[in-house]
Amino acid sequence: MTDSETRSRLIEAAYALMLSNGYSATGVADICSAAGVSKGSFYHCFDSKEHCALAALRDHMSRARDEIEAGLDLTGLSPAQAAVKYVEHIEKGAEEIWRDGCLVGAFALELSETQPAIREEVSQVLRDLADYMESIFAPLAKAVRGAGSPSARELAEQYIAVIEGGVVLSRAHNDIRMVPQALRTFRRYLSLLLTQSN
Repeated sequence: MTDSETRSRLIEAAYALMLSNGYSATGVADICSAAGVSKGSFYHCFDSKEHCALAALRDHMSRARDEIEAGLDLTGLSPAQAAVKYVEHIEKGAEEIWRDGCLVGAFALELSETQPAIREEVSQVLRDLADYMESIFAPLAKAVRGAGSPSARELAEQYIAVIEGGVVLSRAHNDIRMVPQALRTFRRYLSLLLTQSN
């Protein structure tokens, strides 16, 4: 097995274990056992469990964005309409994308006080996501500009809150449909804003 394959297996194992059991309850031995590699191989790839967790977080976000945007077709739509369509597209794939939860949210809740490096990485991931979504929502926010209208940044941060809240509800109720339902409500709000601007 190559170093790259070993690293990938460790990242996948860490992701699955930390998502289901939490960071604190997942040990290096657990990760190695799930990945089918030795502790020596683990420490060849990562300095610590924390570094492995950070790699799992980065990998998760990269794959999630690829999954989210796969098959997205915005042909013939205005930029403002495209923002609504983007949310609709994510809504349709939400059950698959977040069926096991969200590592970003899980880390934010569990580790914000105890693991400053992971907390900072989570914070940066969320800032980067908000920046990206702000660019998507900017045309819609511009189209609905008026007294009390939300800014693109506010829409971006609300989008993140909707997803993370939907994930929490889905876990609490053991019903993954809560995530697309939350996105559907947000999309209807965006459509209403757009309708009122015309």
